[in-house]
Amino acid sequence: MANSIQAAPAVLADGVIASLKNKLPVLRSMSRVFTSTPQASGKTIQVPLIGTSTATEFGASGYLAQDDATVTKADVTLKHFKVSTRVDPLNIKEYGAGFFIDNFTVTAANALAQKCMDEVRAIITVANYSSDVVSGAALSYAEVLSAKKTLDDNQASEPRVLVLNNKYTQDILGDSTIVGANGFGAEVIRSGRVGTLAGAEVYQWSNLLNTQDLAGFMAGADGIAVAAALPYTEIPGWEVANAIEPDTGLGVQVIVGQEQSGYLNVTATLLFGAAVGRAASLVRFESTV
Repeated sequence: MANSIQAAPAVLADGVIASLKNKLPVLRSMSRVFTSTPQASGKTIQVPLIGTSTATEFGASGYLAQDDATVTKADVTLKHFKVSTRVDPLNIKEYGAGFFIDNFTVTAANALAQKCMDEVRAIITVANYSSDVVSGAALSYAEVLSAKKTLDDNQASEPRVLVLNNKYTQDILGDSTIVGANGFGAEVIRSGRVGTLAGAEVYQWSNLLNTQDLAGFMAGADGIAVAAALPYTEIPGWEVANAIEPDTGLGVQVIVGQEQSGYLNVTATLLFGAAVGRAASLVRFESTV
């Protein structure tokens, strides 16, 4: 049965990326470069940032007149993250390879998703983003609209994302202004999900708090830059498989090999990094509680 695991890194990689995709949908609303080209920790990837532009009437200056259609970039430094487990071949024989595969894919995806989001959380500081909404104990729909106006005034690009901690998510779900909206409240009550609010896709992030009372943020696509890649791995006698999520290009690598102890080593790994995009394209929500 041990050989069934050693021969299945591709199955494991496909399972991890399928689960990881569902745990990181928020990345779709950020400026990103995801590549399957082998990279290394510390490598810098340039992520283009394209802000919202305003069309003007053609005049005497012709096409030389700037209409904000500028392309800038953010430099994202990659870090190497991995989650490894050692498996007793006897346990594989007793419980079956399928049991291990199902559990490892979910566990690995959870661990890698948390590391990726930790990188995003680390950059959302007052020093990087000066626009704040201090909401106190509760978040109201009016405060969400205030953040939207700030992004509109700063011409933050789309798509936009609204990420909230558990408490603020519940506040929005219970806001009478939202629940009472025609045709919208029923969906909130039925599914427990807000979906799109004030032009932004809403996501709940349990582990959002940092040292600056961060309780959420609203951002345009150019507010945060993220990059991901796969490491170059070559270990004699070990099997390596990569899986790429076709919609975004996000990838994960799984390595399977037998240690001298006889245990199987199974590892899921990727490279990921985050950097500040346009500082004016993100509004922080702070809780004073």
